[in-house]
Amino acid sequence: MSAVVVLVLGSCGGESEKEAKQPDFSVKEVNYQAWHSGKFYYQEPKIGTFLINRTDSIQEEFIKNTGMIVEFDINWKNDSMYSLTFVKIAENPLDKSLADGAETLIKNCVITKVKAVSYVEMATSNLSSDTIYTTVFRH
Repeated sequence: MSAVVVLVLGSCGGESEKEAKQPDFSVKEVNYQAWHSGKFYYQEPKIGTFLINRTDSIQEEFIKNTGMIVEFDINWKNDSMYSLTFVKIAENPLDKSLADGAETLIKNCVITKVKAVSYVEMATSNLSSDTIYTTVFRH
């Protein structure tokens, strides 16, 4: 889904100096499909870096500090909205435990503020009333 912005400028004479220095507003179409699969990462201040391997149906998150790999089912609701449902811990070499309730996690995400190599994930979950914003980068 893309938005189109049309600017109509009328003039009754020449441009002022201020108008001439205005930035060029061009419409840029966001390709959300580019984020549906691939390798990405994000960082959590207290935990560290998470590496993401995403396919059309599964998202694996590798926590670099612990070596743990957590698997989620990913369900795309539209081009920019998806949900992640906890499936299992695929690897846990340091035998770390998950936060209470993590096995029941369902996280609803919206891709916002898309840039060439990143986007901001706006997420809510069944475990908290908070909305969490995370910048996800292309790896």
